[in-house]
Amino acid sequence: MSSRETFYTDHWREIEDERVARYEQMFVWRDQQLTLLEGAELQPGQRVLDIGCGPGFFAMGLAGIVGADGHVDGVDINARFIVDATRRTDRPNVKFHHLTDHVLPFADGTFDRVIMKNVLEYVPDVGATLREVFRVIKPGGRAHVIDSDWGFLLVEPWGKDRTEAFFSAAAAAFNERFIGRKAAGLLRTAGFAPAKVKISAFADQVGNGLNVLTNMAGYIRTFKSMPADVAAGMLDEARASVPEGRFLFCLPQFLVTANRTE
Repeated sequence: MSSRETFYTDHWREIEDERVARYEQMFVWRDQQLTLLEGAELQPGQRVLDIGCGPGFFAMGLAGIVGADGHVDGVDINARFIVDATRRTDRPNVKFHHLTDHVLPFADGTFDRVIMKNVLEYVPDVGATLREVFRVIKPGGRAHVIDSDWGFLLVEPWGKDRTEAFFSAAAAAFNERFIGRKAAGLLRTAGFAPAKVKISAFADQVGNGLNVLTNMAGYIRTFKSMPADVAAGMLDEARASVPEGRFLFCLPQFLVTANRTE
């Protein structure tokens, strides 16, 4: 079993088939994601880095925005993601790279834009990662963070207290559960200009959030951090609430944008 102290990264290096299948559903590109990217001001012809690219759907969406004259590089610590993404893509302006550590394999000042979608909550050292991001961005280029703050999570029909208990039990999955509220300050510390922050919230009533809850239940089982029957019962209750019209999942995304000014 993975160490609790490193699980937040380890569970992305090794992913079981069932969780890969859920990610294939969760990470598919949707045009609604364009609203999450408005602050990045992506333009045709730009070179873009997608950190934590996962199965590659988001990077391919970015490639459609920057067009044939642009280029997107995706990086991830999971080797299977990189193999699957490379096989899946039909875009010649996308390339995927497997990371064996958290040092980016690119020269200084390579990218016009660096996108980090739901990745900073899992890295071992956010400051070191953002310094790497600063390094590979061109002067005048831009970093754009899209990330959760699990302190703002809503799950019904669980209510506030049970939701907090469930996600506290799953806390080993995150190195920084509250990165959303901290990202602007951390970017500034890494050398970026003052960041702009927006919050995007979407209320899921059809059960898409069950994939997230199922993953969390798996982490809880791994560390036995909540009685198994309690966690399983909560998950069953959430599933049953969807056809009854009582389900609600809302996890606001913090959109944090900062320029490299030198």
